Amino acid sequence: MQRSVTALIQHDDSQPGKGACGCLTLALLLALLLPPPLAAQDELVDRLAELTRERELLSLEVDQYEKTLAILAGDGTPPEQSANPAVRTLAAERQRLKERLVQVTEAELALLQEQIALARDAAESAAIATTPVESKPIDLHSRGYTLEQERENVGHLLDLLGEYYTDLQESAQTLPSAAELARREAAHADAQRLARIPYSVSKVRLTGQEGSLALAQISERLSDSNIPESRRDMAPICTIKTRLLGQLVTSESRSLRPVGKNHYLARVTLQAGDTTLHIRNRRWDIQLPQDMAAIDYLVTLYAPPAGDAELHIFPVSELLADSEAHIPAWLPPELELPRPAG
Repeated sequence: MQRSVTALIQHDDSQPGKGACGCLTLALLLALLLPPPLAAQDELVDRLAELTRERELLSLEVDQYEKTLAILAGDGTPPEQSANPAVRTLAAERQRLKERLVQVTEAELALLQEQIALARDAAESAAIATTPVESKPIDLHSRGYTLEQERENVGHLLDLLGEYYTDLQESAQTLPSAAELARREAAHADAQRLARIPYSVSKVRLTGQEGSLALAQISERLSDSNIPESRRDMAPICTIKTRLLGQLVTSESRSLRPVGKNHYLARVTLQAGDTTLHIRNRRWDIQLPQDMAAIDYLVTLYAPPAGDAELHIFPVSELLADSEAHIPAWLPPELELPRPAG
């Protein structure tokens, strides 16, 4: 490296008008070899210390919430599903703190890895430098830690992130995301328009207009803070059997999609004849006209922990044909129920 730089200077000095260019080239080469300015290094270390303090404080807050929830929800029910609104509020706040804890830990890990890279680059630059340069490399030892300790810290942070991700995934099985809450709120206002129109909740087979009312009732429940959330990883199996003229013509099993607060949906194709739906040891019987072609139906199930389950089916085509139908924003996209434009 020294010979190449010296040769470059000699080459430039041997030609008229090239001396300034040689000095500039040398300055650029030396700039590439220098460690970052000390002020920037100190700023990085200070920012890292700030993130570490925030992570430790957040961790203490989360632990306090965990202890409080363990006392208030001591019956074994997950706090997110508690019948007590105050407990559910604490669970939601704990979730918010955990999400912030993950963000802070990820930022801390990124800065720590950047600090290690800067220290390594500074050491390599010092090893290949050919002339003394007035610069202060990152002095890790003066701050009470070594690169080896920093690498151990990286491993520790990675372990913590693994635990935090697991906790968040578990909570996500119950608590709705911010996007889901926004979709529920968007559906709530439209549902209020239909909320006062009566229909029979005990009726299983509905018209398209009645199906619109059933969806509006679900929107109302999803926006009701007094109703606890339910787990998202529990999808009831619906067994469907259809007989025509005494003969079994179709038999299939479908998973119902959970949408929150013990509500489940599915889009199924039903044949003409006598159809039986079995879900969780419950049975519903419906009869479709024998001269009717197979069409798609939307199946909605409300299965609260206490109380009777409520099941409805209604034709998708009739629902979409209603110009004032309630087609809520929270509906899963795989059901392929387009919302009216505007």
